[in-house]
Amino acid sequence: MKITDITITPLKIRKSLLRIQTDAGVEGWSEAFGAVSPSANRTSVFEAYLENTIKPALIGEDPLQIERIWELLTFGKDERSHKVPAHIVGIVDVALWDLMGKETGLPVYALMGGAARTHLPMYWSVGSGWRMQPSEMLEKVKEGWDANYRAFKIRMDWRGWRQDIDPIKDYEMFKLVREFLPQDVYLGFDANNGYSVSTAIQQGRKFEELGINHFEEPIPHNDLPGLKQIADALDVAVSAGEQDAYRWWFEHLVLLGNPDILQPDILSAGGPTEVKKIFDMATILDKPVMPHSPQAGINSMASMHVYATVQNATRPHEFSTEFSGPLDDVAAIYGEHVVPLNGAINLTDRPGLGIDLDEGKVEEFRLK
Repeated sequence: MKITDITITPLKIRKSLLRIQTDAGVEGWSEAFGAVSPSANRTSVFEAYLENTIKPALIGEDPLQIERIWELLTFGKDERSHKVPAHIVGIVDVALWDLMGKETGLPVYALMGGAARTHLPMYWSVGSGWRMQPSEMLEKVKEGWDANYRAFKIRMDWRGWRQDIDPIKDYEMFKLVREFLPQDVYLGFDANNGYSVSTAIQQGRKFEELGINHFEEPIPHNDLPGLKQIADALDVAVSAGEQDAYRWWFEHLVLLGNPDILQPDILSAGGPTEVKKIFDMATILDKPVMPHSPQAGINSMASMHVYATVQNATRPHEFSTEFSGPLDDVAAIYGEHVVPLNGAINLTDRPGLGIDLDEGKVEEFRLK
């Protein structure tokens, strides 16, 4: 089997569908960030990498040699390939695992060692807290509660450098949501890099008094010594890693920052091939994992297939309605099972990532 072409189709759901095609007629699918209409007469960053690096390196290659392809793209190992960023590698890697599953007739979780569970609880993740009043955030959380989610996270989603802008409002927002939810319902807080070390420790202690399940990215993600100060000072589980690439950075993250929970993103970390290695490393280090891949669609399914293989992965997987376009449209293109039902995803035993791609809907939602 050889790769014959790699194509990209921009869609109206703010994603682009990537297809890796082969001479055997088997395809692998994933999603690229955003979608640029061909009529806009401009090229996305991913398309530039696709045409100039990925296709010259991969066309003619055996798509089942996933580890070798991952190394080729990550390290730029020969004259055909210059190394590309981790999130670009991740997009290609997701599609290759999907393709291998279809060729073998197995779901990706089976190819990665088998599922410890196929029923995956999700947590309702609500962002843009920086521009909301506490009452507005509460209404967003109530939407998730009414949709039968029983785990939650509120995010500040700071834009630019907004260090310590309004921690009092942040606290009041968390307090209002915490008072609405039953005390045994999971609630996390994501500062999105928004605090200094001292403010993060002060906030974390106040959150602990109310009841908090994890405190995410309290300070800028490159400040690993500061992260260790916070993790050492607080009892609440401090989490980090969604912006980080490759197992080597995660090793530094643990050695220097020592967060309680590791949160690799299926694309940012370098794809399923690399996320599986990070999960294995976390198991060795006795670090809980909790992936960051909140959008509904192919890439989120890839994240859950890898997460399902981790025996001690007991925390809920993130889900947000904010990154996917209308969920009815996502379900129409990929199948209803890619959208959580009653706060959970049930992985099927369909080959690959289990996507039921509706070609008619792909054409209907194609950006012209």
